[in-house]
Amino acid sequence: MPLLNEQIKILLELQKIDAEIYRDKKELAKVPELQKKLEADFEKKKSRLRSAEEQSKALQLKQKQKEGDLQTKEEKIKKLQGQLYQLKSNKEYTAMDLEIKGLKADDSLLEEEILRLLDEADQAKTAFTKEKDLLAAEEKKMKNDLAALDQEAEGIRARLAEAEEKRKAFTPNLDPKLITQYERVLKTRDGLAVVPVKNNSCGGCHLGLPPQVVHEVRLQEKLMTCEDCARILYWPA
Repeated sequence: MPLLNEQIKILLELQKIDAEIYRDKKELAKVPELQKKLEADFEKKKSRLRSAEEQSKALQLKQKQKEGDLQTKEEKIKKLQGQLYQLKSNKEYTAMDLEIKGLKADDSLLEEEILRLLDEADQAKTAFTKEKDLLAAEEKKMKNDLAALDQEAEGIRARLAEAEEKRKAFTPNLDPKLITQYERVLKTRDGLAVVPVKNNSCGGCHLGLPPQVVHEVRLQEKLMTCEDCARILYWPA
């Protein structure tokens, strides 16, 4: 096996590849979340369309109910008017005449309300149609965005496969114990397992190192790690 300084050089090359792998895996892990967010946002927009449709239908139903009420009152007015001239006393005539006038007044109010509901129903229908058109455009955009994310994921997976293949050229040249230690630290330290000593401090966690540790790292005779973060230390050339 090569000397320690040679092993460190190999580890540094390996870490460049692993840093890419780590970054790409993080990006790949985000893809399903982004896809879920796109789909959730679209569902919210669909619920707005359903609300607009329900409002439009409710107004149309209310309008029909009022039209039914108007028809019922008009039929009652006709019936009373037919009976009006069959009455024998003035008192009965006056009472029925007042009832007819009251029903006609109600009719007038109903007609106004029907016109108002008709206007509101038209506005609601227009809003629903507009929302429907917007949703169609949003659905198309969502599908395009989902397809783009799928394509991005495919690209990341291709890069990962390539990087995994590249790292195979380095691992056979490393001491098995060293590669095991390196990979363990790599997983627990955000993809950064080998760091330089900078200003007598760990280049990973930036903790100050004891002078003896710094001295040992410079000698490169045995593997030295940071007591705080367990990263492998090396002396920069």
